[in-house]
Amino acid sequence: MKEKAIKYLMKDQLLHIGMIEPINRNTADILYADSDCVLMKELKSNALMISAASFEKGHEVLSKISECSLIVAHQQFMADYISNKFGLNNKLECFQAAYLSKDKLVIDKSIEVRQLDINHADSVLKHYDLLSDSEIRALLKDGSIYGGYKDEVLVGFIGTHLEGSIGLLEVFPEYRHLGYGTVLESYMVNKILDMSAIPYAQVEVNNTKSMALQKKLGFNISENSIYWIFN
Repeated sequence: MKEKAIKYLMKDQLLHIGMIEPINRNTADILYADSDCVLMKELKSNALMISAASFEKGHEVLSKISECSLIVAHQQFMADYISNKFGLNNKLECFQAAYLSKDKLVIDKSIEVRQLDINHADSVLKHYDLLSDSEIRALLKDGSIYGGYKDEVLVGFIGTHLEGSIGLLEVFPEYRHLGYGTVLESYMVNKILDMSAIPYAQVEVNNTKSMALQKKLGFNISENSIYWIFN
């Protein structure tokens, strides 16, 4: 089933990078795969992910799923149906960004990047409110968040979300416009390349600053968007 899934998803690698990478990193349970649809569960985030060539096929495959609290749709025509079927009220539309080169990025030495741990929970939570307290603590315990230090002072952080995408980028207000965000993301790109994986991020469609940073670093951006749908 893995081969069938990858064959379908690679028809649009950029759009599907957030499904392909969990499969390659062995954190995906493929529930259905054929030439016109893939449905899987990402095991770290517990998110369902679906891509379908047609509404009819997507409807057919999802008819076997009775409940869900977090799902990623890769076609707009599935998004409203999914919201209504599972009673999910929130929707986040994002572009996929993927760094498809094998070349590591040159990292400026203006700050030192170190792995953060659970002792940094308060500092992270003070500056980042897009994830719950429990999710932040889980990422810190997992060693998935890294901090940038200038003269031993924490100036910002970055990490990977549970499903593997780069995110959580935050440079504290008094340290912005100094290139530290570029340093932090470059560090994460190189770290993921060291794992023989593809670095990818998901950028909200109206986040022009993040989009500019991805392009500056050499990320390719998907033409179409994905939809995180949740309670």
